[in-house]
Amino acid sequence: MVSIRPTRLVAALVAQALLLAPVLASADGEKQMSKRQTCNRLTHQIDHFEGKVLKMAQERDNALWEKSTQQHVERLKSRRADKCPQYAEERRVLARAKAQAEQMQKLVTAAAKGAAKYFSGGWY
Repeated sequence: MVSIRPTRLVAALVAQALLLAPVLASADGEKQMSKRQTCNRLTHQIDHFEGKVLKMAQERDNALWEKSTQQHVERLKSRRADKCPQYAEERRVLARAKAQAEQMQKLVTAAAKGAAKYFSGGWY
């Protein structure tokens, strides 16, 4: 008969627990929440990163931190738009408004160049 030392038994049980813990803990939290809870959680995260974290990065003049925070907020907003239909429509409207603003900026730039050339007598 093989005798097992208590320390080896405890070590084996701890090793098994450590190996199984990630498998048991990896349940997706979003699947357990309702859509409304998921939307609220994402909205609160966006508010936190835009309201506090982004301001801290700007106050400290850390351009890299500011840029990465803005990218993270964009990822959160796109995930919220995917999961929450009311925000998907808002996302489409904002994208359309951004495209129109870019077109208007190009138009104003072209008009300013033309006006500068006209009023300067062709110098600019």
